Amino acid sequence: MAARGSIQAPGIMRHGPFPNLGPAGHHPLEPLPHPELLENKVVVQGAELGKLARENQKLAASHVTLRQELVIAQQEMQRLHEHVSNERMASDVQIRTLLEKIAKMEADLKAGESVRKELQQAHLEAQRLVTVRQDLTSQIQQMTEELQKSFTDIKKIPELHAELDSLRQEHQKLRTAFEYEKGSNIEQVKQMQVMEKNLISMAREVEKLRAEVLNSEKKVHAPSTYESNYGNTDPTHQPTNYMNPSYGQSLGYAGDGYNHTTGYSNTSYPDAYGRAQVHGSGMPTEGTAPYAGLNSFSFYNAPRGGPPSAQG
Repeated sequence: MAARGSIQAPGIMRHGPFPNLGPAGHHPLEPLPHPELLENKVVVQGAELGKLARENQKLAASHVTLRQELVIAQQEMQRLHEHVSNERMASDVQIRTLLEKIAKMEADLKAGESVRKELQQAHLEAQRLVTVRQDLTSQIQQMTEELQKSFTDIKKIPELHAELDSLRQEHQKLRTAFEYEKGSNIEQVKQMQVMEKNLISMAREVEKLRAEVLNSEKKVHAPSTYESNYGNTDPTHQPTNYMNPSYGQSLGYAGDGYNHTTGYSNTSYPDAYGRAQVHGSGMPTEGTAPYAGLNSFSFYNAPRGGPPSAQG
């Protein structure tokens, strides 16, 4: 509040000097200093001025010295710049030389790499050639062995020709014997057919005779006896049917060995060479014998004699 009371209202007149117009540090309402004080103050200021002058001289001397040092430093800097430029040029030359050497070494390395690859390829080619040489050597050995074997076979050709001639002669003999046996079998088949017809006719005659005998016996006996014997199952009084397949058993033609329809054998019989002859239709095949029991011929036939080759 006191500070607010000291503030003057605007428009009020101020009495006395304006502030900051009096001597330094002197209050406007204070009295002026004494002359002795002024003299002392002048003396002090004079001493200060002398001191400042000496310092100014020192500063001027140091300024001159600094200027000289600056000139020397600039000269030294210029020499350093020249030296640096010279060194840079020398280093550039060295770097350029090193780069050229590096490029040359890289080219040499690339050339060495290509040479190394070519050397590896040459080694591989040499290994392949060695393998091919081994294969060729083995093939030559195999061909030499085959050639020697061929020479041996060529030496055996006369023996083979002689053996072939002997085989041809043997084949001719066997063919002659086969033709002879074929004709003999055909002739004997015809004989067997005639004999078979005779046997069948004889069997029929026997059956007729047996039937007549039975009829005569039935007529001789009385009617009572005839009735008692009507159902007789005695095998001696049973009628025989020559068309019954069991009839052939008594004559040796039962089963598959005889065909009652055609009158020929259905059984397979070996021929003179041991080959089985199968007659599916009951008719004999040309050059074969239908009955093994009646036609078991060997290579030699006693009634007819041997084949021409055997007789010769």
